[in-house]
Amino acid sequence: MAALTLLMPFLLGAQPAETVRLVTDRDVFIAGDMILCSAACYSGNNISDRSAIAYVELVSSEGIASTAKIALVSGRGAGYMDIPAETPTGNYRLFAYTALSEAAWTKNITIFNTFYGNRLPGGVIAVQEDIPLRPVGGSMVPDGISCSRMEEGGSTTFTLSNTLGKEAILSVSAYVDDGLTASKAKAETVPLTPREAENDGETIFAKVYGPDAGKVTGRPWLTAVISSPGSAADTYTGKIRSEGDIVFKTNNIYGNRDLVCEILGLDEERLNCHFNPVSPFIQPQGLSFAPLLLSASYRDALQSRHQAVCKGAARLDTLFSFLPKRDNLLLSSDDCESIHLDDYERFNTIEDIILELVPKVAVRKVKGKKTIKMMISNLSATERSDNVLVLLDGVPVSDHERLLEYDAMALSDIQVYPYYYALGKTVFTGVVNFVTARHDMSALKFADNVRIMDFQGCSYPVALRPSGDSEAAASGNTLLWEPIVKLSPGGSISFTIPSGNAHTAFRVTEL
Repeated sequence: MAALTLLMPFLLGAQPAETVRLVTDRDVFIAGDMILCSAACYSGNNISDRSAIAYVELVSSEGIASTAKIALVSGRGAGYMDIPAETPTGNYRLFAYTALSEAAWTKNITIFNTFYGNRLPGGVIAVQEDIPLRPVGGSMVPDGISCSRMEEGGSTTFTLSNTLGKEAILSVSAYVDDGLTASKAKAETVPLTPREAENDGETIFAKVYGPDAGKVTGRPWLTAVISSPGSAADTYTGKIRSEGDIVFKTNNIYGNRDLVCEILGLDEERLNCHFNPVSPFIQPQGLSFAPLLLSASYRDALQSRHQAVCKGAARLDTLFSFLPKRDNLLLSSDDCESIHLDDYERFNTIEDIILELVPKVAVRKVKGKKTIKMMISNLSATERSDNVLVLLDGVPVSDHERLLEYDAMALSDIQVYPYYYALGKTVFTGVVNFVTARHDMSALKFADNVRIMDFQGCSYPVALRPSGDSEAAASGNTLLWEPIVKLSPGGSISFTIPSGNAHTAFRVTEL
């Protein structure tokens, strides 16, 4: 047994580093567009489930143009990256990697700015002669997947059949091939230093700043917390390390959010400091890029692309479908006792609401300050817990008096979780979440040590299903995007899109 125990770390360490393969809906984009992505994570030749998040960077010779995070489930995931409208015309590279990658996987793409006309310095060469565009269209499928095509009633149906003899995981896109192509230059490899595995979600690193930054270590009663308004599940405590760094283990936070950063207990210690999250992106420097040749013969294709971006932006809500994502189950709705305040007589203060409607919660004075306490089922009938996690729209409020002064008429619900609740290294004897009608904790005044930061979470996994709009097919939009399609051995699946262009491309990639 001892020999096996000694051998296991060696075997675990011998696992190949992870690489990420990224598939996009197209290779040429317009500034203001979005890049739809499908990701597969490998360890050697096998799919890897060791990482729950992949990082993607859009890089040019001038630096980072955009970033995205893609949540991974069993080694695969989907998401998107927004291309800012001011992104200059030129050739770019997508970098994808996980915390366990020793090198970033790369993909060349080209972006045209049809809004402002700005170009990457030294990255575009205007040529006098016409460069002919040769749209091909047709079906592009990997070996072992057959594709049949049928035209009927203004629509085209593509049927894929799996002849591999094993399950196939595919990404499928359809778009109008206008002949614009991305750079064929060889992509450079960016070496990375692998970090600690992110098995359950993103590990958020933060740095403590301020006059008393060096005094927060060695005080285990101080608790660093990050939270996002609107969701009680997106609340995490972090470990304050001796170097003044803080590490938060999350279950992945989705969407671009406000992140509230606070070290609970600083007021009592009279310490003046705060913390900010640190960017997880590698930001590669000093890369070489082939210049983009720009010809007047591109004008018609670019005008069509420009119109597609303008029309598509107004129709995103109706075109895109959200796919299942990794759920956060830290607070179970099954154990929640929820009180909808509109079902009762309204009271003028939160303290009155608690007294009249929430029997498991009480307000008591401790050292002259009002504190919210809770009686939970495994405590005696008269005992009140001293360590309650109090939230407003999912954001911890350490100063309970500040919460009790909040406008009671702005609340819609009170959610009570009457059980022991472990949040990182801290155990709370109960959770109370006060929910406002707007879910944004508006008008709450925070302590001076609290910071509210812009945070980029994982992009929501989306699919683009056909709208039946022949005009969309003619305009150059991506018509279909199914980022993760599972096809059993011998199985088949069909996709129908509008027949609006003779050069529609149907592209299937095995992940």
